[in-house]
Amino acid sequence: MEEVDIVVGSWWSFLIRGLIALAFGVLMIAYPSATAKTFFWIFGVFVLVYGLIDVIRGIVRLIKKEKWFGTFAWGAVGFVIGGIILGHLDKATVGVLWVMAILVGIWVIVLGIVELAGAFDLPAGTGRGWIGVLGVISIIFGILILVWPFGSVYALMVLIGIYAIIAGLFDIVMSIYVPHVTRKLKKEVEAA
Repeated sequence: MEEVDIVVGSWWSFLIRGLIALAFGVLMIAYPSATAKTFFWIFGVFVLVYGLIDVIRGIVRLIKKEKWFGTFAWGAVGFVIGGIILGHLDKATVGVLWVMAILVGIWVIVLGIVELAGAFDLPAGTGRGWIGVLGVISIIFGILILVWPFGSVYALMVLIGIYAIIAGLFDIVMSIYVPHVTRKLKKEVEAA
């Protein structure tokens, strides 16, 4: 039941991440004509905040003596990638923007792998199928970005916006679904 407690105890992080991703996705789709520099600034802030949330979640897990390293490490990676992107915006040449697009693709693929691996670690009935589906979607979007990293700022913004909206909605659903199902499973286990 430890894995179940970890997921239930972090429902708020799914909600926060989902709301941030949803807002980010809407911005990307609503303002696709924005410059590449603006896109990467928004994405850098998004990844930085996303990473910070996971770093905090990892620290909370450490304090609670739960599995913490994976969450903390993933958050640190996001924090560093966001910092790299934000730190290089003043040098936003085509080559630098191309590298930033590659970083975006890599980050999304690694996120998908982490989500997919996390889905296999969870017990049945805890929403692991949702997390697995989001992991596969993330991997596919990341591969699309790597295959076509900078064909068009507009296309990249729309692609990332769609991904962020899908990821945000999945995270929001998880923040509602997982605690409900897990409480039900706990009651069944306690009754047995």
